Amino acid sequence: MDVQRPGAPPAKPVEWQIVGVFHDVRGAGVREDYSEIDVPFWQSPWPRVSVVLRTDVDPKSVITSVGAAVNSVDPDLPLAGVRTIDEIVTESLAIDRFSVVLFASFGALGLLLAAVGIYGVMAFGVAQRTHEFGIRIALGAQRSGVIGQVLKEGTVLAILGGLIGFGGAYLVGRAMQSTLYGVSPLDVRAFGAVFFLLLLSAWLACLLPALRASRVEPLVALRHD
Repeated sequence: MDVQRPGAPPAKPVEWQIVGVFHDVRGAGVREDYSEIDVPFWQSPWPRVSVVLRTDVDPKSVITSVGAAVNSVDPDLPLAGVRTIDEIVTESLAIDRFSVVLFASFGALGLLLAAVGIYGVMAFGVAQRTHEFGIRIALGAQRSGVIGQVLKEGTVLAILGGLIGFGGAYLVGRAMQSTLYGVSPLDVRAFGAVFFLLLLSAWLACLLPALRASRVEPLVALRHD
């Protein structure tokens, strides 16, 4: 019986025997599913054959038994490249893990710079209002009321900036879906943690300078340049 050379198209139309059809195979990676049609080995032989074995026990504990079974069929058949599905998936995601570490490092650095920038800008803006605080306190305003108004204004600005940043982060997440496996464009927990950290930076930036300014005597605050 003639057999077909591996990978070569048939010289003439032949009738193929189909022994299996799968619609959700992931043989080339974990990102996409594709359909697979299986035919008898003699119809399309290949130099190597892969066998997937499902077991209820530890997969590594049955390697010896599988090797003995293969050896009983043909002692000249080598058994190489034995790996579990978890090991295969881990190897296929090695580049993704490196990308995650790289992006996380840049993200942490960007978050630190954003927090420091927000604190610096808002603290400078509040400190510039020392003269205004002195006038308000001299006219009878309560220190707690002045501090509360500063925190309220800072919170509004932080929320507006957070909403704008949320839209940009969503677009970046959509772009990263094609780069990293299993990444959602809308990670509520991550976005919430970042937003809370930046909001905390804004609160501290408003609270600390406002406390210092409100403790200054009105006459000193009025002479503040």
